Amino acid sequence: MAEVSPYALDPSTRPPRKCSLVPVPDIDVDPSALQRGWLLRRPRLLRPTVFALTAGIYLADINFPQVVALSMLYTIPILVSLWIGRERFTITLAVVSALLTLHGVFMFRGGAAPDQPLANGAAAIFSIAMVTSLGLMRLKTERELAYVRKLAVTTLRSLGEAVITINSEGELRFANRAACDLLGRNSHELVGGRASDVFIVRDIDAQRPEVFELSERGAGETREAVLFVIGGRRVPIEYNRTPVQSADGAHYGQVIVFRDISARKEHEEAIKRLAYRDDLTGLPNRVSLSDRLQLEIAHAKRNKEQLAIAYVDLDGFKEVNDTFGHAAGDALLQALAERMRSVLRAGDTIARLGGDEFVIVLPAIGGPEDARRVGEKVIAVIESPIPFEGRQMHASASLGIALFPRDGSEPEMLLRRADKAMYRAKSLGRGKVQVFQNLSDSQWG
Repeated sequence: MAEVSPYALDPSTRPPRKCSLVPVPDIDVDPSALQRGWLLRRPRLLRPTVFALTAGIYLADINFPQVVALSMLYTIPILVSLWIGRERFTITLAVVSALLTLHGVFMFRGGAAPDQPLANGAAAIFSIAMVTSLGLMRLKTERELAYVRKLAVTTLRSLGEAVITINSEGELRFANRAACDLLGRNSHELVGGRASDVFIVRDIDAQRPEVFELSERGAGETREAVLFVIGGRRVPIEYNRTPVQSADGAHYGQVIVFRDISARKEHEEAIKRLAYRDDLTGLPNRVSLSDRLQLEIAHAKRNKEQLAIAYVDLDGFKEVNDTFGHAAGDALLQALAERMRSVLRAGDTIARLGGDEFVIVLPAIGGPEDARRVGEKVIAVIESPIPFEGRQMHASASLGIALFPRDGSEPEMLLRRADKAMYRAKSLGRGKVQVFQNLSDSQWG
């Protein structure tokens, strides 16, 4: 099956037929803003200039036939014609120049050296042919470069991701619309300024090198960072920087592609909350408690401090659900979680294990009596009436306490003994606090 050209599918993508030999500028610079010569700033004078040069060279050639190189000067208007960007015009001019050269040759063949004009004419025609061929090749190359440049600029500007380019001097040379929106500035404010003044980031991984140090190393991995934008706003981004180098390794600059990952970060935080937080009360869950307990025990060992674990179990929670409904039970748990948190220190931790069971971690506790006093405060706030839809709900709890290192040095042991102490408190009646004592497991039931 024959291959179909993309130009046949979409004629708008076909490279333009007309193209000047203006050097391809930075992709953010309007070619009309480049500094040009007097003649290039007045394109309407190009054709008259070509005609004038051709006529002048012809007149000089026929009036001064003894000057050997005059006919080779026809290459000058041919080169000037390339700026017009019309292949047919340049070819026509080359043919006319060759004919004028031949005309001069045959006019003066009868001199003292009849072969001299013929040799000069042949050399001139050969020069005209070579200059025309090379010029047309350059014209074609410039046309293709201009097309590629236009295609690249259109692609970059239509990308949803932010793209900026930086030259080897550290100046920002291009910013697409997404980059302008994310940086909070328009392209006129960005282009030409120092990239380090507008693209200010701090990597999330503090051990990694500074952002512009990486560009010197040629790093190109995708990384996460915080972008500081105008107004002091901080935006989490993911970015990648790619050095631009020539074939011989010369550093031209770099391209940075970045995007706002705020929505992704919020989603990750939501997942993390689900993994480490109780969905109903917002308290740490069992997984989070395990991590926290490991850290607090390590800290207590290092500082030779005591640590208390309080196991809280609500009394009669099933009756509340049966009497008021599950919505009331949820409201009760939420209210009690907030109340218990209010009587604890900032460094204390309260977690919900599930159902009506809670665990409180009390680091740097003075001793069993201090832990008991905290437990009594917790029981007191639990027993205060809780309003719900015009009615009063009442709750109570049993609380057991185990201390590190007296009652164990491992989280599982401390939790198990705090749980045993809680059941001993429950056996003594509602609203009791019991501290675990160094007795055998059989004595604790």
